[in-house]
Amino acid sequence: MHKKDKYYALGLTFLFLAVGAFTASHHEMWRDEIQAWLLARDSTSLFNLFANLKYEGHPGLWHLCLMPLSRITHSPVIMQMFHLLITGVTVYLFVRYAPFNWFQKLLFCFGYFVLYEYAIVARNYALGLLLITVFCVLFRERYKHFIWVGCVLFLLAHTSVHALIVTIGIGIALCCEYVLGGRFLKPLNAEIAAIENKRSIWVGFALIGVGILTAVLQLNPPPDTGFAVAWHFNYDGKRVNDIVKLISRAYLPIPKTTLHFWGSNTLTSYPLFQTIQVPLCYFLVLLSVLLFLKRPIALLTYFISTFGLLTFFYVKYHGSIRHHGFLFLTFLMCCWIYRDAPTVNFSKTEQQDAGAIVNRVLNVAGTAVLTLLLICHAVGGVIAVRMEHRHVFSYGKLTAEYIRSQGMQDLPMIGNKDSAVSTVVGYLQEPRQIYYPRSGRFGSFIRWDKTRIHSISKRRVIEAAKTLSNEKSQDVLIILNGSLSTKQIEQYKLSFLVKFSGSTVRDEGFYLYLMPVP
Repeated sequence: MHKKDKYYALGLTFLFLAVGAFTASHHEMWRDEIQAWLLARDSTSLFNLFANLKYEGHPGLWHLCLMPLSRITHSPVIMQMFHLLITGVTVYLFVRYAPFNWFQKLLFCFGYFVLYEYAIVARNYALGLLLITVFCVLFRERYKHFIWVGCVLFLLAHTSVHALIVTIGIGIALCCEYVLGGRFLKPLNAEIAAIENKRSIWVGFALIGVGILTAVLQLNPPPDTGFAVAWHFNYDGKRVNDIVKLISRAYLPIPKTTLHFWGSNTLTSYPLFQTIQVPLCYFLVLLSVLLFLKRPIALLTYFISTFGLLTFFYVKYHGSIRHHGFLFLTFLMCCWIYRDAPTVNFSKTEQQDAGAIVNRVLNVAGTAVLTLLLICHAVGGVIAVRMEHRHVFSYGKLTAEYIRSQGMQDLPMIGNKDSAVSTVVGYLQEPRQIYYPRSGRFGSFIRWDKTRIHSISKRRVIEAAKTLSNEKSQDVLIILNGSLSTKQIEQYKLSFLVKFSGSTVRDEGFYLYLMPVP
């Protein structure tokens, strides 16, 4: 059986990588993916990288991984390959060591988040998924390898703000278990007593604490930040319900079969589901609490992490499906560590009664609900991959290829919507900067500060292009996200070159115009 498990893990991993590689080859990266690549590529040093990251709202582990890759090649495709490899390792570890049946493991591997959101869309969240999986693998013998647990959680805190919240939940639960668990949990008291070198335990906790602290310091924005500056501390019933609904989005991620499938949910188009969505979310949380009730560390980790994520979504930033996915990852992680978590010490009669109730809930409801959720995830994963093959995700790649094919890559360029146009810059590969009129400066990646304004008229963009053409004594390539009127084209003697429209990411279609030198 041991060898069969290993071969099954290897087989699923190779199948996953084959499907993932084929899908990734059809995926045109969008601005958030390219932003991380440009930050790593165009930061001149580690100090410069962390200075630039101050505006990003995430710690820098992903960017640190990308920096050496960007010194090997200027093509962001290497980032896609590296990202898929990370998720491939996650799949192998999950299938090899997770305490679930073969069917649940299969569903996990081809679920929406694993197959698409954290494999094809190359962001920092795949690192978080990998490190959560490594933590679960270590959990069974955590006190024998607690320094390694501390190292893993240190790194996890530096992958994303959402993973940081989960790290805090895990850290608090581990601390409570170690300090109080010896009295109330079985058989943890004997396990803790058998540890010869308790210094390693406190070193592990120190690593967790330092990881959390340094990540929080990185996330502290500079005074001139211009991204997600609002806080929502007032009670708003509608906002509370909207945040609660994110649980169903994370647990049941089934996108629509349309061009704009990404971030959509087909279930919300049904009136019946809209009616039951909020009660369903509360039911899922209540069921999870009941499932984990007998194992305090699983319960505490689930409660703190879930409540922390929902609070962050409410107070600071609502987020997107890739962020909401950490709600489900928390649930799945707690299902895993539940199997190896110590139980509460009851009296003999109480223990038998409680054990019977919990076992019944776990074996019947828990397994059935988890399997049904994973089936939904697999359906969502298949739909997302199918839509990825059918539609162009972003036209940044094709626009850059057109510019290179026309020999215009060395012309001065100006981009209207900087966040979208930066995708083109990343795919042009050669390190260069273009003029972003929204912030009034040249650049490649976007600096989310208060200098940058959120909108600018097309006329101002054309005037800026005219000024740039005069200064450089060259034709200027104008990259817009919408078309110009015939009157504007004639007035400024522009040449319309090409348009790319109809992408999954709505505002990453591009219209190219040439401003002739005076």
